[in-house]
Amino acid sequence: MPLVLLCAGLAWADRIYWVEPPTPADRDAAQQRVPGANEAPLDALMAAPADDGGAAIDTLRAELTAVRPLLTEFDGELQIMARLQKATADVTRLRSEAEADLYWSALLFQGNAVHRYFGDKLGLEPASLPYVRNVGPAIVVAAWADAVALRGTAAPPEADIPEKPQRLNYDGIRALIAAMPAASMEIGRLAAGAEVWLDGRRVGEAPGSRTLLVPGRHFVSVRAGDVELLAGDAALGEGATLKAEAPFGPTERDALVALARGNAAGWAVPEAAMVPIRGAQEPVYLAVPARGKPKVWRVDRGAGEAVAAPPRPVTASPLSVHVGAGAGWLSTGDFFLQNIDAGAPYTEATVNAATPALAADVQLRSGWFAASAGAALMLATGEHHTLPSGDADVGTFVYPHLGVGLPWVQATVGPLFPWYLGVGVKGRVPVTGDLELVANLVYGAGVVQPRSGDAPDFEPLPLYAAWGGVGWKFD
Repeated sequence: MPLVLLCAGLAWADRIYWVEPPTPADRDAAQQRVPGANEAPLDALMAAPADDGGAAIDTLRAELTAVRPLLTEFDGELQIMARLQKATADVTRLRSEAEADLYWSALLFQGNAVHRYFGDKLGLEPASLPYVRNVGPAIVVAAWADAVALRGTAAPPEADIPEKPQRLNYDGIRALIAAMPAASMEIGRLAAGAEVWLDGRRVGEAPGSRTLLVPGRHFVSVRAGDVELLAGDAALGEGATLKAEAPFGPTERDALVALARGNAAGWAVPEAAMVPIRGAQEPVYLAVPARGKPKVWRVDRGAGEAVAAPPRPVTASPLSVHVGAGAGWLSTGDFFLQNIDAGAPYTEATVNAATPALAADVQLRSGWFAASAGAALMLATGEHHTLPSGDADVGTFVYPHLGVGLPWVQATVGPLFPWYLGVGVKGRVPVTGDLELVANLVYGAGVVQPRSGDAPDFEPLPLYAAWGGVGWKFD
């Protein structure tokens, strides 16, 4: 199975990639849609980690310079091998041929110290084990095996392996490894304008092309302009294949951003972008800032799926407004007595009127208790269904009132114009949504009305009203 290097790292939670820096309001809104998600700029999906390896190379250069004089000191080889073992292991990038030459020289000099110190006891003394490797049937100096992998048949400089016994041993390792089955590097899909670098040297970029390698440690990077899309190293065994693939670069990023900024629903994520997205192995989102109302797309399933803002939590208000309309009945003996001179007949129809009605109130609720303030208007229809009031005859009865009781049924009290004290009951039954059925009963106790002069006071007869209909609630 080939070893594959991709331009994506592992993520351990949902991840949001921003196409441009978000405002705090954008970030808060995105977190409401994808709670707990990690956030990063979109370039983090495209580029290799920001560390370019320069610090490790600088350290290696300084260490190699510092340990060269130790070769003439007693047991200086122990310091050389220990210090260069750490410095070479820390190198993960070779950005140029000059850096590769430095790395090769350090491997040669470290291996020289290992062989010079342990000699025939290499692999037998416990202290030598960190510095050796099995190559086929032989135990060899590990640093020299990596040096051969890096430079193949190139002859080592005398400054790095100055003495003949060590040079002969290095030549033997070189011959042993040359007889082994080769490893290889295969180039996969690449971003537009990408360049591939292997062990500090640029190689061909044709997808599917293959470069044979000496087994050992190798360094690969892919660059598109100033952006390093991929960087890594791998220890390749006999017959192993390293596949370098980095299809998502600046050009592909700009195409993805254009899709994310659009309004199309369910747009297809380009396959080049899906390579690093799949590599995350977690849900991946793209976000476009928009003054606190960002566009957020889930993209790891191959299509841009819009993530809607969560509905705002609904908090029930203790206040509600109720309106209603309907029809019913209104009766008072004064319809006959006050209209007898106008020819009102002595019948039941004279004292009973059909009544359209309207009502509205505001209710305050606390648990099972409710109180309200409202008004009802009833219009008595038909001949002789008016009462004299001042200089006019009125057939409109207005009932402003206060109510107390349960949210669905309450006792009411208030003035009932034109000249009654009203007491009653009102009820409402929810039907569906905010639609209600409503019902009202009112008894009007007549309030004595003084008259001018010697005219006797007017003592109204009681009034009775009942009506029902439909209503609507507004929270």
